[in-house]
Amino acid sequence: MSAFVPPPPQRPWGHRLFFPAAALYGALSVPLWVAGYFGWLGIGWTPALHAHEMLMGYALAVVGGFLLTRSSGMALTVAFAAWLAGRLAVLGGLPPEVAAPLALAYPLALFVIAGVPFLRAAKSGHNMLFGPVIGAFALAEALVWWGGDGGRTGALFALHLVGILMLVMGGRIIPSATAGEVRKQGGTLVERVQPRLEWAGVAGAVLAALTVAAGLTTGPLAWIGTAGAALAGVTAWARLARWRTGAVLKRPDLWSLHLGYGWLGLGWLFLGVERLAPLTGGAGWHVIGAGALGTLAASMMVRATLQREALPPDFSRPATAAIALVGLSAALRVAAASTAPGLLMPAAALAWMAAHLLVLWVLLRVPKRIRA
Repeated sequence: MSAFVPPPPQRPWGHRLFFPAAALYGALSVPLWVAGYFGWLGIGWTPALHAHEMLMGYALAVVGGFLLTRSSGMALTVAFAAWLAGRLAVLGGLPPEVAAPLALAYPLALFVIAGVPFLRAAKSGHNMLFGPVIGAFALAEALVWWGGDGGRTGALFALHLVGILMLVMGGRIIPSATAGEVRKQGGTLVERVQPRLEWAGVAGAVLAALTVAAGLTTGPLAWIGTAGAALAGVTAWARLARWRTGAVLKRPDLWSLHLGYGWLGLGWLFLGVERLAPLTGGAGWHVIGAGALGTLAASMMVRATLQREALPPDFSRPATAAIALVGLSAALRVAAASTAPGLLMPAAALAWMAAHLLVLWVLLRVPKRIRA
């Protein structure tokens, strides 16, 4: 997976900048939003704004940490400045005519710096997908500001794009890493990429995303997106079932990836259900947005940082605890949609905050690789 290829020694590494920023932003933004939601703080953040920042702020910072590995110092600085400006503009409540261009700057920068090189260098359908998906985040941002529904369509489209990236990247990273562990145990992981299932799932996910952009999430044609999302979810589970999860239960850095992919399969199924029978309190969104994204992002940020600093990807106890807390947070948040939201939502926010503060602590303690 190209995201794990160490860059040349003279190049800055984007993970050292974006991963801690993502962890800190995730730790602070969720409890602040919950406090505002219950009226404990005088901030007017809407659910759509919360979804926007978790996707375009938190998730895209994680994506930036993975992809901006071979960028120049100037490009990395521009990208991070654009990300930071977007967060300040949105959360600061600047007028739309000012906030919209600032929020759009980072998705565009990410596409120019990371997406375009993918398009130029891609030699397989798998890698060719990254460029258009990264570019589509700019469309999602535009829909947030000019979609006419308070940002809901843009945020939902961004959620689908994040789901596609997790489906593809996880579908390559997880079996490859698992195969190495199985080989150490004297076995062989026969079913790895499973290209037919991979492409079926990606096709379903892309179809579901396109129906969001086209405004076909409700009405008589909603079943199209439901079928696509269901296909993505079922194929994700089918692939995971062949990756021998039982062989990696002693490796937190690996079973956490398996757990996240399990959340992802369930999340895609929930996104399909949402088309036909919308769930209360955003339950469907949070299965994939908190369960899958939170678990995979936390695990991959720690694992990728260790690998890029030429260290064994062995999780410390704080890193393992962070994964457990993310799972607890996601379960509490999904349950809060229908049961005791006044209790479970704050509890979920606290668990999420604790998890990401632990991730941040782990990331900052990883020693930098000595370069020749």
